[in-house]
Amino acid sequence: MAFGDTIATIDLGRLEKNLHQVIKRVGQRNMIAVVKANAYGHGASEIAKRLIKSSRQVAMLGVATLDEGIALRESGIKTPILLMTGFSVSRIQELVAYRLTPALFDLNTLSLLSRTVQKTGCKIAAHIKVDTGMGRLGIAPSEVTTFLQKTADAKITVSGIFSHFAEADLSDLTYAREQLSKLKKIKTSLGKHPAVFHLANSAAILHLPEALLDSVRPGLMLYGYSPLQEKIKTGLSPILTVKSRVISIKKVPIGTAISYGRTFVTKRETRVAVIGIGYADGYPRALSNCGEMIANGVRVPVIGRVCMDMTMLDVTNAPSLLAGDFVTVIGQEGSACVFANDLAKKANTIPYEILCGLKGNMKRVYLRKVSD
Repeated sequence: MAFGDTIATIDLGRLEKNLHQVIKRVGQRNMIAVVKANAYGHGASEIAKRLIKSSRQVAMLGVATLDEGIALRESGIKTPILLMTGFSVSRIQELVAYRLTPALFDLNTLSLLSRTVQKTGCKIAAHIKVDTGMGRLGIAPSEVTTFLQKTADAKITVSGIFSHFAEADLSDLTYAREQLSKLKKIKTSLGKHPAVFHLANSAAILHLPEALLDSVRPGLMLYGYSPLQEKIKTGLSPILTVKSRVISIKKVPIGTAISYGRTFVTKRETRVAVIGIGYADGYPRALSNCGEMIANGVRVPVIGRVCMDMTMLDVTNAPSLLAGDFVTVIGQEGSACVFANDLAKKANTIPYEILCGLKGNMKRVYLRKVSD
């Protein structure tokens, strides 16, 4: 698909306002702004630069992979970067060269990192990840003291200790509080250890204030969405608008089958628009026959199966729409809106997946002024 057929517009002014909503809740605490997965599909470099410029409290950036960290460094960013899922031991030299902070959660990686430190004399700071109940990455709480001693022996500075909530987005916070209690016990047992403790993600920032600890890790809320099951007033605004061009429009008679598998058959004469976006661009196939877009301020339904690079709409109720016009795939036109959480609900998924699924080669345009 050629550039210009689908355009993602990211409002950096709204991003800044969302950041201020985070600050309003966390006070003077520093934060690790999560920009992994290309900043949840918004473009990591531009997002990171605006966040850093907007507040000194953005003391660190959180990414998933070494390559994500390297890309930020090569874009000119000097802020500390945490590799939240660790790194491949075969790439230790790159870790050192790009001054990245690894998350450590196993003895084998610690041992190999120790050899590099001893061999080169380089200084490395790391965060230790503790598994308090996610069952994914992390050492057991009972292993923290031993692990800390081994990092000291290896001359690796532990600048952070953290964990990950399994369900802080639920209205029932019983399990989240159990996880928090485990990390707090570690913090208490270590006394005046200089490591920064962090656990609070967007969900915890919004409705579990006792989990804020020394630093916080906002992710989804920076991009304007709440991860919570319950509806609360957040003051957040989605920063992303996606528009796609109409390739063609035609009228078809009653009884016309639309798209693969003939899963939709018109029940009346229908004005069908073919839009230049499909699942190869990140528009989920699960939105076949249930998604909606906005055509000239009117919400119109997706009809038939979403194709690799095209999607069909019933635009009978948008008679002024013409081929070459743009429709809104994600965003708002007047009073009509279709945001990532709306699409997620229809596709039986989460807004994270909708946003992160937007392909990196999609053209992105950044609005830099502070929005109303």
